[in-house]
Amino acid sequence: MALWIEKYRPQSFDEIIGQKEIVEKLKAMAQKKEIQHMILSGPPGVGKTTCAVVLAKEVFGQAWNQNFIELNASDDRKLSVIQGKVKEFARTKPIDSPFKIILFDEADSLTQEAQQALRRMMEEYSLTCRFLFSANYQSNIIEPLQSRCAILRFQPLSKSDVIKLIDRIAANEKLEVDSEAKDSLEYVSRGDSRTLVNLLQSLSNVSKKIDAKTVLQSAGLMDVSKTMEGLKVALSGDFKKSREIFSSIIESGVNMKELLISIFNIISSTDVVNDKIKTYVFEKLAEVDYRIVEGATPFIQFQAFLAFLSSLK
Repeated sequence: MALWIEKYRPQSFDEIIGQKEIVEKLKAMAQKKEIQHMILSGPPGVGKTTCAVVLAKEVFGQAWNQNFIELNASDDRKLSVIQGKVKEFARTKPIDSPFKIILFDEADSLTQEAQQALRRMMEEYSLTCRFLFSANYQSNIIEPLQSRCAILRFQPLSKSDVIKLIDRIAANEKLEVDSEAKDSLEYVSRGDSRTLVNLLQSLSNVSKKIDAKTVLQSAGLMDVSKTMEGLKVALSGDFKKSREIFSSIIESGVNMKELLISIFNIISSTDVVNDKIKTYVFEKLAEVDYRIVEGATPFIQFQAFLAFLSSLK
């Protein structure tokens, strides 16, 4: 069985959904064969890597595999890799082209030393090689690299783009997706095409008819009323009971990212938290999210957030 994420990966600029302005810029570069060093910045699943690969195919044609290399910077992040594999590729002569292209996927994971080494290589091999950096967090890329690159900022897919992608896949796979299910898929994916396609394939294995209830259950979304109850208990000062409530939510399969987003939405749209202290609660919630992204233990950080809510009493 083919993975849909590969089956429906765009092979040309015309197949790419969304990012209209960026696609037009890349098209123009490909036609003129005038490629700059670039940083492709934006959240996961919005087409950064796909655009880079399509650009290479448009520029190099049949020889694109010989003139293009993709490195996952979260794995190949050490200085030794930069000095070895990257330098070796950059200094060899391109095939039927004035330059080669190196793509660093997840470039925001590169070490500071590796980024400094790349800065020097970009200058040394600028005549024979172009460097592309795909990053979720542009701020993690050092300023000297940013100043040498054109920066393309990718946005999450809009609702109309998500529905367009759903319709394209549904037509090819003979799926029946009602309007409420499309809204639910758009909510769950949050503009991430990779999440959307994987979820659609998972749902299609169960039934060709997809409804909103099935989408939400498959995505593991929690019961909002239970989340509300846990927040109220924590704000009443009962840390132990609130921890039990949220532990049961997490044990049911809800991931921490989804839980934090749900809490944010509840606090934003209800009066469960007094307006005078909402600012402090949002600040603490953002701090927890940041620490988790940086690698801290999610449940420990979440318990610290519950302790903070309980201390407000």
